[in-house]
Amino acid sequence: MRYIESIDPFLMQLFIVPLIVIGLGVIASALVKKVFIAPLITLFLNGLYEIWYMKYYYPELEINFTSWNIISPLISLVVALMVVPFLKQKYKQN
Repeated sequence: MRYIESIDPFLMQLFIVPLIVIGLGVIASALVKKVFIAPLITLFLNGLYEIWYMKYYYPELEINFTSWNIISPLISLVVALMVVPFLKQKYKQN
C-alpha cells in the first residue's frame, strides 16, 4: 500500500485509473468480441476502485461515486465500437 500512497492522487485519478479500467474493459470486449462488455467491465472496475478509495482514505464517510463512473464507460464504449468491428472483420478475412 505504500506504493499507492506515494503516487500523487491527481495523477492517479486522471491518468492511471482511467487508463487501467478503460484498457481492461476494451481488452475484455475485444477478447469476447462483444461491444457491450467494455462499459460494463469499466463501470465495475471503476466502482470497485472508488469504493476501495473511500473506505481506505475516508472510512467514516459514506461512499459517493464521482462522474468518472459515467465518463469512463462512455469512453470505453466508443473505443470498443472502433476496435471490435475491426477485429471481427479481420477475423473473417483469416
